[in-house]
Amino acid sequence: MNRDVIGTDRAVSPLIGAILLLAILMTMLALLQLNAVPALVSEAEFNHNQRVQGEMRDVAAGIDRSVAIGTSQSIALTPGVRYQSRLFLLNPPPATGTVRTGKPENVTIDGAYAHGETGDYWNGSLKRLTTQPLIYTPHYNEYRNPPQTIYELGTVYNRVGETMVVTDGHQIVDGRTITLTTARGAVSNTGVDRTLLEIRPSSTETRTVLVSGTKSKPLTLEIPTELTKTQWNDILKNDSHVTNYECSATEQADEPCERLTITLERDVTYEMQLARVGIGGRSVTQPPMYLTDIEGANASLPAGGRQRLVTEVRDEFDNPVSGVSVEANVSSGPGTVSPVEQASGTDGRTAFVYETPDDISTVRDVTVVAEFGGNDKEQADKARVEFTLQVWGESGDEKETDDDQGPPEHAGPPTDSDGEDELDDEEEPGNRGESSWDRGRPFSFEPGLS
Repeated sequence: MNRDVIGTDRAVSPLIGAILLLAILMTMLALLQLNAVPALVSEAEFNHNQRVQGEMRDVAAGIDRSVAIGTSQSIALTPGVRYQSRLFLLNPPPATGTVRTGKPENVTIDGAYAHGETGDYWNGSLKRLTTQPLIYTPHYNEYRNPPQTIYELGTVYNRVGETMVVTDGHQIVDGRTITLTTARGAVSNTGVDRTLLEIRPSSTETRTVLVSGTKSKPLTLEIPTELTKTQWNDILKNDSHVTNYECSATEQADEPCERLTITLERDVTYEMQLARVGIGGRSVTQPPMYLTDIEGANASLPAGGRQRLVTEVRDEFDNPVSGVSVEANVSSGPGTVSPVEQASGTDGRTAFVYETPDDISTVRDVTVVAEFGGNDKEQADKARVEFTLQVWGESGDEKETDDDQGPPEHAGPPTDSDGEDELDDEEEPGNRGESSWDRGRPFSFEPGLS
């Protein structure tokens, strides 16, 4: 055999082996690219989605903090995901996500009655509050059918098709407490990297108002929701004060409600707290809605005496509005009234001083009217309060007065034909309606109310 031929064969053998080895490696890389990389990318996207769900729960907690303490909050959201670099393997481009606010929808409160000057506003008529959901939608490369994560009225839930899964939230009705925090904003952010979502309080949970329905008209709440009646059954089943709840869109228990109407037990007093936040840096000062008396009503003073009168301007969420000019004058009876402040402070309050003339010789009734402007005719009665006072002179003690008869009560809930109040017979009218905040005292719970 020719030695040259044998040498050539020996030289070709390592080359063929190297080509085969390279082919095997390329095949393995191709298999990894086709199978392992998508699996690793899908895992990264799934883990990212879990993190974003936690961030949306942080948004809910931030909204609660914002309305509780009255300060802005910045919550981090990471809408997209970047993949880990891999030697010799190719990743898809980073996946993006979208954070946006949904369309505005109404929350309605009907049949809520309060006593005192607050009863001018909470008079049982239908009240509408506008709110928007915050929606996160991922745009993943490999994770199929990822959920949308939605914050709505204090609840965070995931939506996959027609299926909803609640991940976090508090009850709107909890015993005798009604808590509603609405959100407004214009957010639309699609991206990959971390961004800060600004939450600013527009109306904080500063005041609690006591409201109730009547025997003829119960207090009802109607809210937008994509949860099913079955899920609401789990949320509300342990609340004895909820007498009924119905979905507007469907009779099927496993289909989204769209709108849920909650009917509360009649003749029960509820502590209602309302608030609003602005999402995405939007914070709009709420306009004044009504005026209520805080101090000085039904006072009795001698000739030459002075009485401090305090009003509070509130928005539609029952929280104070600052910077509103309130004027007061004596509409009937003797005396003068002068302002202490020109406009309402951060607590919404404006103070006046009523002075009695020195020459009063008999018992006289005095009415002082305080009001703010800018309201239409429909709101005129809500933008004013009346202080009824009684003054007397040296000979006033000789005039017979009925000490047992208190001042006439302000119009409250409707009455039956026999004139009896329709509220709970076991509770005194003075204990219903406004909270003790409305009278300028710290709020305290009464036994049995919670």
